Amino acid sequence: MDWIMIFRYLGVAIALANISIIVILLSIYWKNYRKWKSEYTIGLLIFGFFLLIQNLLSMGFLAPPPPPGPSGGVGDGYSLMLINICQLISLSALLKISWK
Repeated sequence: MDWIMIFRYLGVAIALANISIIVILLSIYWKNYRKWKSEYTIGLLIFGFFLLIQNLLSMGFLAPPPPPGPSGGVGDGYSLMLINICQLISLSALLKISWK
């Protein structure tokens, strides 16, 4: 297995972790909205929804095999994996703050 596929599989695994955290956060924010009816919570719900869509789309770009060619798409898989790692770190911090 070459590095391109390792980056893609790692990126997909990290995107799945991000999606799981986002779903947990959305459930927390929905519960808080039903309790307090705050506009701030609606903003968090909208933000989380679009972040969820972004992570689902990034999985779509990482999951297929790289296109044939001399470069093999190394940059795309690697950069998306790094973006997903940054999101995982920030979402984990947000989950730690939001979890009560």
